[in-house]
Amino acid sequence: MAWATSTRSKRLPKDWAKRRTQVRDRAHGQCQATHHHPRCPGTGAECDHIIPGDDHSLENLQWLSKACHQAKTARESAARSRARTRLRPAEKHPGLKG
Repeated sequence: MAWATSTRSKRLPKDWAKRRTQVRDRAHGQCQATHHHPRCPGTGAECDHIIPGDDHSLENLQWLSKACHQAKTARESAARSRARTRLRPAEKHPGLKG
């Protein structure tokens, strides 16, 4: 189970099922991705936070296919990894005289 070590489900609002249904209905069941994955069937299956985090407002939620949701999550994860890498100052090579 992907959420086995995550606290995400505990941070969802009590009316999450209602919000999820509202997002699906607003999208008429269609995937709302701005960049569709090649395996996207065109229909959505999952509710996604447009801006990652705990903003569960309807304005920050969209309906995505599983393939598009996985691809978006992978892009966000890669961007976070790149950002963390940039935070460390460059170190001089230990073999350089200096």
